[in-house]
Order: sequence, then C-alpha cells, then structure tokens
Amino acid sequence: MKKLLSLVMLALLALGAWASEVTLNMNNVDLQWTAVGDDQQTTSQGITIYYAKANSTTPPFNGLQGAHIRFYKGANVTISAEKTISKIVFTAASGYDASNFTPNVGTNNGGTWTGSATEITFNMAAQVRVTKIVVTLEDGGLSAPYFTPAAGTYYSATDVTIKAEEGATIHYTTDGSEPTTASAVYSSPINVASTTTIKALAEKNGVTSDVATAVYTISDAPGVENIAAYAALSDNTNAQINNPVVVTYSNGSNTYVKDATGYMCIYGNEIQGKYSNGDVIPAGFGGLKTVYNEGVEMKYPLFGFAEATTTAEATADEVNAANFTNAKVWQYVVVKGTKIDYVNGKYLGFKVDGETDTIAGFNNFNLTLPSDRSATYDIYGIVTSYKGALQLYPIEFVDNNLGTVENIAALMALPSGQNATITNPVTAVYHSGKQLYIKDETGFMLVYGSLTNKYNNGDQLTNIAGNWVSRYGMTEIIPLASTFGTATAGTAVEPEVYAIEEIDQSMVHHYLTIENCSVDSIAGTSGRNFTINDETADMVMRLNFSEVTIDDTFDFDARYNITGFLAFYSSTNDQNGTLQFYPCKIEKVGGGTAVDGDVNGDGVVTAADVTAIYNYLLSGDASQLVNGDQNADGQITAADVTAVYTYLLGN
Repeated sequence: MKKLLSLVMLALLALGAWASEVTLNMNNVDLQWTAVGDDQQTTSQGITIYYAKANSTTPPFNGLQGAHIRFYKGANVTISAEKTISKIVFTAASGYDASNFTPNVGTNNGGTWTGSATEITFNMAAQVRVTKIVVTLEDGGLSAPYFTPAAGTYYSATDVTIKAEEGATIHYTTDGSEPTTASAVYSSPINVASTTTIKALAEKNGVTSDVATAVYTISDAPGVENIAAYAALSDNTNAQINNPVVVTYSNGSNTYVKDATGYMCIYGNEIQGKYSNGDVIPAGFGGLKTVYNEGVEMKYPLFGFAEATTTAEATADEVNAANFTNAKVWQYVVVKGTKIDYVNGKYLGFKVDGETDTIAGFNNFNLTLPSDRSATYDIYGIVTSYKGALQLYPIEFVDNNLGTVENIAALMALPSGQNATITNPVTAVYHSGKQLYIKDETGFMLVYGSLTNKYNNGDQLTNIAGNWVSRYGMTEIIPLASTFGTATAGTAVEPEVYAIEEIDQSMVHHYLTIENCSVDSIAGTSGRNFTINDETADMVMRLNFSEVTIDDTFDFDARYNITGFLAFYSSTNDQNGTLQFYPCKIEKVGGGTAVDGDVNGDGVVTAADVTAIYNYLLSGDASQLVNGDQNADGQITAADVTAVYTYLLGN
C-alpha cells in the first residue's frame, strides 16, 4: 500500500503543481483600496490588483459601485501574485464585454485569460464593469484562508469572516501567535472591537496551507462639525460629522443630505433603504471623503449610521435659469413652471422662465416622463454636474394643469385615475412608510405612495393632489407628487371609540380605538395576524405598520386598548372580503389571568367592580371594564354582577 501511495504522489508531481482558485468579489467589503499616488491598489488572498489611470481621463474608482467596479477605457489594470497565474476569468455586468481587457502577455478569449506569469497588465480597450475576478494559481498546495472584510482600518466594531477551500478546516489565533492544527477551529464570525491581528491556516486531508494574516485597526475617525468642514478635507480622508443632517432624497445607493452649511451625497449599499426623505441622521456618522461630479461625496467605509431620531420637512430650494448657475451640486431644488423641451435617451432639456431659457437634465433615477410636452410642471430634483456643466436629476414632475375639487369626497366622486388638487386643507392622522391616513370634514382616507415629507398627527396639508384607485376592495388616494402638500402644525386627531360589534365596512380608514380586547394569535400567519375580542365580537388584527410588533414577551393573558385603522381585504378586489384592524398603538389595561371578581383589573375585588359592570350595562361605558365576563358565559349581563357579589361575600 505504501508503495502504491508513493507511485500516486510521483505521478501527481510529474503532472505539475496543483492548482487552486481565488475568487475576488468586486465589492467594497471584500476589497479595501489604498491610494498609490494618483493610482489605487488592493491585495486580497495573495492577489494584488493595481489600477493606473494611464490614458484614461477619469480618476480611478469613480466607478466603485458596491457590487461592481468600473475599469475605465484607457486605464491599465495589473494583476499579480507571488505564485504563477495560469488563468483569470473576468465576470462583467450585463451589457459589458470582458474581452476588452487587453493583456500584455497571454491571451484573453471572451473574458478568460490564459498564460503563465506572476504579473499581467491589461489595457482597457473600453469600459468594463466587473463583478468578479477568479484567478487560478499553480501553487502546489492548499490555498491559504482569506478574510472578509479585508484587513485595514475601521471606525467601529467589525465582524470578520474567515473562508477557505470547501471541505477545509480553519484554525486561527487572535493574539498574534502563529496558528497550528491545535489552534482554535473557526466556526462563526469574529467580532473585532479593538485593534487585532488575526492569523489563520487551512487544513484538508492532512495538508496544511500557508498562514494568512490580517491586521484590523479600530480607530476613532477625526470629527468635523458640518458638511462644509467635511468638504474642506483632503480627498480619501476618513472622518465623521458631529452634527445631524437632513435627508432630502434617497434612491438606491444614493442618499442626499443637507445641513445649514451645504449639501452632500452619501454613497453606499450599507445604508440603502435605511432612511426616508425628511429623516434626520443623528450626529456621529462618517465615511471616506471624495468628490464626484464636483460635489462632496461620503462613501465606503461608512460607519456610525444610527436610526433616524426624528423627521423634518425636506423643503426644496426654488431655482430658475438665472440662479441655476449658482446652484450647489447635490442641492435639492424645484424649478417651477417648466416644460420638457427635448428628450434624447436619458438626456433632457427643460424650458423655463417663459420658455426663453433651457436647463439641462439627466434622467438618472429612470422616471417615467410625462407624455404631454405642452403642459407645464414644477420639477423637483437634485443638482449635479457633468464635465463641468450643471444639470438636474429630476425626482418628480408636478402637473400644473390640474382641475380642482374642494375635499376628499369630491375627489372620490371623480372617475378613478383622474388627477385633481384638493383646495381645502386636510389633516394628517398617521404616517407610516408609504401609508398616510388623512381626514377632512367629509371623512377619512388612505394615501398610498412614497412621500418626501414626514407628517405628524394634526398637521394641516394644503393643495394636495392625486387620484383615487381601488385595491383589494378598498379605495385609496395615489399622490401625484411625493412633495404631498405643505404642512403646518395643527390639533391632533383623537380616535373614535367603538365596540367591534358596531364596526362595519363604511368605516374603512377611520381612526378607531377598540377597548378591553383580548389578543390571540392565529396559527400559520407568520406572526402578523391575530384575533381580538372585546366581549362583543371577534375581529382579525393584522400588524401592518413597522412601528407595532408582538414578540415572545407579549402577555396574551392581559387585556388591551387597541388604536388603529379599519381596513378591508378582498383578494378579488370586490365587496366579498373581510374587515381587518391595523393597530398603531396597543396599550395594556389589565394584567395577567383575571382574578375572580376583579372586573376593573386593579388586582382586588371591591364594590368598584360592581359599579364597572353597572356602568357598562346602563350606558355602554367600558372604560373600567377589564374582566367583565365573570361567569365565563361569553357575555356581560346582570349574572356577572351576581358573580361579583358572590366573590365579595366569600361564597
């Protein structure tokens, strides 16, 4: 047997060195780039990528886009390793050709380079957006482990993942000592909260790899007071801003913000979807300062982004052709009374100021453009710059050619889909995500859509515009513009108190409180649907708003006052559906399992419990009624008074 194994080993050696593959995902987490003069370099898993601007006029890594990197036409990209590289496979984003990597040695066939070298330089024949690079090394053994995110300096605690070839066991140390097969076995991410050196090796079938080392430096980033001070920093400087900023618009990886000193774009998938327009980002956030399209940009590594603490109105600054030349890049603006002059692909022109001047635009957010070129619009957007010329990224087009109606009921009387402006003020009741509940003298209604401003209960909204549609059996307003009405503070709306048996479909979207409810979960509903009962009837309660949750600590033995909105659900969008209740507040009013005789939930049995039942039977006052059904017959009657007297007399 030993002789046979020796022959096998000799045969393998005769065939040449063993090959291994190294996969480099082109994202900001796996790769950390450092400046080398005007160029950029990154090293991961023993592979170094060097990006030289060369003949390209575009600075390196303007195309660092989270899930891909833009290698621009004319740039040189050098890939090197200590061991011999025999193959490199480039994976390009849709619409880009990896054959445009032109090598100085070997051949590139459709994005797969083959040859034999420790260093290959590719000249970019055209721009390629690369999502992944796989390098094959003739390395004679097991590949060393690699770390995600890459080693480097970070400004908050970081979870480090160690990976190796499939089937390999990873051994590691965090004290700087050399790992052996007796060292700790890696099984889950390592939280690095202070500067730490992690060393790791892989072991598979008795073969061990080289040791991989990664040093994570946890540092405090320098602080600046505001956007203007951040903009004054040198490029590629990490810093944090020590005052809050307001979000003016968020779209995908781009979050646009402002403070009293200026405007900025925060770029990164790490905070995608975290903030809505009008959110206030608390002080203490930061990232790498760069300049993009002549505007200050904050990008990876982003850190310190806490949940929004409050909201503010994201007001657009009005500009025209005369002062657009002075507009600042990333400023949130509105250009009023504007016509669409031309459309050339994504390039736009807007006629302004009596149609005598044109402002350039670019449909960066892929809006569906209005088809009526004769109509005038108020165009909201973000100012940017391209090759030194200002242009506008439109966010929305507000039609100035609308009819008007007086109130909610009049809008609902129009044909579905017909836009109009409501001239009378309406009152905001509750705003959560894309759902805004409003009311006026004619009734309640739901507005459904992305809105720029965040509204509070009692806010008075003027000149709101939209149309109505029917969805799942309910009517709702679709806002014509995300800048949905100017808000001024007013008196908060109080909920109407109803028993479940009194509620019907005519009250959909009404703001209600249902008192003294039990809550029971419904099996098979993923924890969102519950049955509530106020001793008059049952109703389905659905957790529809992110602010309201029910977890393992919820006391299902208690009673609750539940405030929210009546909804109706029909899968066929007709009248054959079910009423539901969407809670925005669940308030405990009675604790735990009922004490015999304790009607009002104060923990003792007294004459006050008899009074609570009498008040309910005589006037419907359920304010003190927590455990009214004392004889457990499913209803509250005089028999429950008798039951309480029995407890009081000790029988």
